[in-house]
Order: sequence, then C-alpha cells, then structure tokens
Amino acid sequence: MTKDRIVLLDALRGLGVLGILLCNAPDFAVIPALSESVLRWPHGTGPETLSVWAVTQWLFQRKFVTLFSMLFGVSLFLVGGERGDHERSGVLTRRLAWMAVFGLLHGFLLWYGDILLSYALAGLFMMRARSWSAGRLLKTGIVIWSILSVLFIAGPVLSTFEPAPSTAARTAKAAAAHAQTAAAFGGDAWSSLIANAKERVQRLAAEPVIVLMTSALMMIGLGCFKAGVLTGEASARTYRRLLAWGLASLVLLAGLIAWIFASHLSKLAVSTFMGVQSATAPLATLAYVSLMVLAIRSSGVWQAIPKLLAPVGRMAFSNYIAQSLIMVSIFYGGRGLSLFGKVDRPGLAAIVAGIWIAQILWSHAWMSRFPMGPLEWVWRRLYRGPQAASAEAR
Repeated sequence: MTKDRIVLLDALRGLGVLGILLCNAPDFAVIPALSESVLRWPHGTGPETLSVWAVTQWLFQRKFVTLFSMLFGVSLFLVGGERGDHERSGVLTRRLAWMAVFGLLHGFLLWYGDILLSYALAGLFMMRARSWSAGRLLKTGIVIWSILSVLFIAGPVLSTFEPAPSTAARTAKAAAAHAQTAAAFGGDAWSSLIANAKERVQRLAAEPVIVLMTSALMMIGLGCFKAGVLTGEASARTYRRLLAWGLASLVLLAGLIAWIFASHLSKLAVSTFMGVQSATAPLATLAYVSLMVLAIRSSGVWQAIPKLLAPVGRMAFSNYIAQSLIMVSIFYGGRGLSLFGKVDRPGLAAIVAGIWIAQILWSHAWMSRFPMGPLEWVWRRLYRGPQAASAEAR
C-alpha cells in the first residue's frame, strides 16, 4: 500500500470520527426521544438553535457514520485478505469478536448509541463477501441500500397522514415519561448508568436492521476501494462525477430544509427530509471522499488537511471511545459536570469544536511517539496475541 493511500484512508477515518461527534452530541445532552427532533427540542426553536440544527443535518448527519461504515468494510479486506486465507480469516474473526466485547461494554457502561457492536456483527455477516469483485460488491450494496431507502422515505412520510392518536392525557403522560428519563440521566451516577443501560437494551431490538444497513454500506465501501475510489487511484473524471452527485444531493437537502422552515416545521416536511437525508447520505459521503483525494493530489495548502486529519484516523478507535468518556463526563449525572438537559445546540457545537481541537492535538502528539493509539494496542494484543502486538509496536 502506497504512502498516499495510507494517508488518504487515515485522513478519511479522522474526518469520520470527528464528524460523528457533532451528530452524536445531542444524544449525550438530552433524552433519546428528543435529541434529533427539531419540533420537541427542549431548548426551543430560536434562530441560533435552528441554524446549528440545519447545518448539522445538512452537512454532517448520516454522512460521517456512512463514511465510517464504508471504511470499516475496507478494513475487513485489509485485515482478513481473500476469503481462502484461513490464517488471516481467523485473525479477522477474533478481531471482530473482541470488537463486539468492546461494543457491549461501551454501550452498557458509557453510551447507549454505540456503533462498535453493529460493526462487529455486520463484519461477521460481511466476511464471506470480502473476496467479491468491485462490481458485485457495489451492485449488491446499492440494491440493499436502495430497498432500505424506499422504507426510509415512505415509512415516516406515510405515518404523517395517519390520524393523530395523541390526546391531552397521552401528551401529559409522554411529557411525564420524558421528565422521568431526563431526571434519571441527570441524577446520580447509578441512576444515569441504569438509564443508559435501559436505553441500550431497547436499541438492541433494532440491531438486525442496523446490521443490514451497515453491511450494505460496507459492501459499497469495499467496492469503492477495489475500484480505486478509496485509494485515490480513480480517474479525475470519476471524482468530478462523484462531486457533482454529492453536490446535487446537498442542494436537494437544502431545498427540503427551506421547506421545513417555510412550513413552520411541519411534521410532513421534517419526515420527508429525514428520509431523503438517509437515502442520499452515500452520495454526499463520496463527494467528501473526492474532496479529500483532490486535497492530497494538490500541491498547495490543501494538502495540509489530510495531513492534519491522518493521525486522528490512525487512532480512531481510541478517539471514538475518548469522545464518549468526555461527553458522558460533561453531561451525565454523578460523573462530572452533570449538564444533562442544560445545554442548547450552539453550546453543544462549541463543546464539539473544543473536543475536535483537543483530539487533533492529542493525536498528533501521541502518534509522534507511538505507532498506534492506546486502545488500538490493547485491541491488537487481544486478537493477535502479545508477541504479534509487540512486534507491530516495534
């Protein structure tokens, strides 16, 4: 693998893990039922709040978890090799098994929104497909994603035409339940831990669908890698086309956001936007990939962007878990500042920006002294054995 290819993949991982934090921030700060809502956000719908929501939903939401999923599909091939390589297949299986363990611990002990377990399960599902050709991977992934996208759009939109079942009593009951959940997350350390674990259990019911979605994105990602798109080896024409499609998807989303505001935050407009946002996420993601490739290919100041992000990506696992530790310490009750339910979207954006700066500086400092991140070292020691991990560290 060439140096430029390594820098590209690392830079994309860095971009992914930093971008995911802005999308996840509301889930740390308020109860799950309200975190992504524009209508029921507990701090109102002031212009600053709506502006941060709009920018996050337009440019960040779904795009960076999609990028992370695509790159994880690539890692299955880089670690596991072709399907017939039994030794590397064993390493990959152990790698995914330990990731599932980390995911369970992360999801139950830190934050209910864990993606590690989903990636581990999707990786085990995807192992048999890692030797497929680029064309077969792309076709299969796109077909699965297209079917899911119809559901992403149709389900929420159709639900807006159903008779509203809520009554004053049900509304009051829901508000009381929300208040109880918020009190638990913002209470002492034990109550916030239990509230988080309960939410994690509820989310496990959706795991089969999440695994299918993630597997489709992994197929698309590995297909793009084998086709040269994620290695920086595709033609300039290919990247221009991906940029054009990604820009078109963002223009469409901008129009839908304008509809949301023009309709005074109507449920139909919001539901339509959310469905289209999920469906078009891979297009915007590949446009971001294209911009990163063009930055690496440039001879000017733009090369600084991938160089800035690459160390963050080299220790993406450590940075992802560190984000949860920091955010839980800031927001959950009994573990630090206990700011749960007290910070609006602009404040969340400021906190995220501060963490971005800290993680970029920390990653550069750490990777200048060590060959891998701390959790990456622990993980490799577990799935490769002490001798292999020590040899890699040297």
